[in-house]
Amino acid sequence: MPNIRLVLEYDGTRFAGWQVQPGQRTIQEELRKALETICGESLKNPLASGRTDAGVHARRQVVNVHLPSDAPPLTRIQHGVSNILKNEVSVVSAEVVSDDFHAVKNSVEKQYTYHIFHRPAPPTYDYGHVLHIASSLDIETMNREAASLIGEHDYTSFRASGCGAKHARREVFYSAFEYRNPHLVFTIRGNGFLKQMVRNIVGTLVAIGRGKMTKSIEEILKAEDRTLAGPTAPAHALFLDWVKYDDGFISNL
Repeated sequence: MPNIRLVLEYDGTRFAGWQVQPGQRTIQEELRKALETICGESLKNPLASGRTDAGVHARRQVVNVHLPSDAPPLTRIQHGVSNILKNEVSVVSAEVVSDDFHAVKNSVEKQYTYHIFHRPAPPTYDYGHVLHIASSLDIETMNREAASLIGEHDYTSFRASGCGAKHARREVFYSAFEYRNPHLVFTIRGNGFLKQMVRNIVGTLVAIGRGKMTKSIEEILKAEDRTLAGPTAPAHALFLDWVKYDDGFISNL
């Protein structure tokens, strides 16, 4: 059974996240069902680079799945899945990869962006994909604190309960806000992320920018205590942008 690498774009609004959950509509299950419809036989669940939470979107998620040797051509699979899950999931690319390629284990870097709509009037065109903040924000301080995340740290303070990761040490390569009036975009790149880690970081940085928190990111990291960090930012404004692999493949290319 050939190993297929799919690059997906999806809107997470109407899904309960990536991972299969009983009684819930998930991207993993809907993708498997679409592939089964096209291939005409039962398949194992596809594997994604990371389990995005309910409501989180992806611009270039990477998935691998083993398809039967007599499966239709990849172009038919690509267009078929995109048609079955129209306006929710799109297969940007599909290719055969080595049998040992694993979407989770072989990833070395990911980028997420979190989108804030910063003006008094609420959004219209961007509604449902941005976090609206009407109050003032100290963006300079937020950027200074965001830079403190760069490097290898124990991210227990930004780790959600129920996280299944064996340890909380992760390395962040880039962390910064960019203001594109009225959009304030937070970009973070790292070798991996814990459950709700990015959303907890954003919630903390926003609280700092609004003057609601006095502790610094450095102090919060050192404490290794989730109760000292800020609230979890809403999921609907978070996007997985791309994933990089140890073979040099980057899903945004």
